Amino acid sequence: MRFRKILCHFNRENPASQASAEALTEELRRASLDVADDPELMATWQPDLLILLGGDGFLMESLRHLDYPSTPVFGVNFGTVGFLMNTRECLPNLVRMIQTGEFKEEEHPVLEAKVELEGGATDRLLAFNDFVVERMTRQSIRLQLTLDDVPFNHYAGDGFVLSTAAGSTAYNLAAGGPVVHPGIQGIVITPLYPHRASPFHSVQFSLIVPLKSRLQLVASDLPKRSMRMVADGRQLEHVSTVVIGDSRRRITLLRPLNHLFVKTLTRKFIGG
Repeated sequence: MRFRKILCHFNRENPASQASAEALTEELRRASLDVADDPELMATWQPDLLILLGGDGFLMESLRHLDYPSTPVFGVNFGTVGFLMNTRECLPNLVRMIQTGEFKEEEHPVLEAKVELEGGATDRLLAFNDFVVERMTRQSIRLQLTLDDVPFNHYAGDGFVLSTAAGSTAYNLAAGGPVVHPGIQGIVITPLYPHRASPFHSVQFSLIVPLKSRLQLVASDLPKRSMRMVADGRQLEHVSTVVIGDSRRRITLLRPLNHLFVKTLTRKFIGG
């Protein structure tokens, strides 16, 4: 990998992120690399590399704003957890890494949801991290979950998290779902507070299905039990039907050569 045109985007609400971005930009220019810092130039300028300085939330926001670009992304953590970002310790060597192309690549899928609202309108949403289908009121939602056109579960509860491997360490993990290695491309389905009473037979466990799977969620008892959908932070309310699958878009995260998923998992979530 060789990079000449670099877009360096940082969290402007974080002074440390801004200071590091300014220093990095100056260093890149001294190395005779073309650098820009305006994300609005993404489509017209077409950079070879996107550098993001912020936390995981900033990464999600940036990818969504830039319409999930195919440009490789090197993220540097200036947030709290930053599981998807690289540590700040890599910054002194970053210019050399860019010049030599010494990176590991992590390819992550972007999921697509085709949504129908209660009034009949339709929309299409993308998610790198996860989709969350959840209740809008105090009452549980009731829905039919279908996998590859086969009815799987008539569910009652708070909803579902449907995540990629990248998103498995976020809401999915908090809801009791599994952490998924980035080398496994699939969709994680994790129920949120499913009802256990026998009349409902709600699924009580997480399930990982192949990325090529087609998931359909159809709400029942509408509009009494309305539901919303959240796609990487973007919300749609009064959703009636959702069909989720692979968008065939991919996000490439770049890592230092010494990056190991297991070590990062231990450091961020286990400790010691």
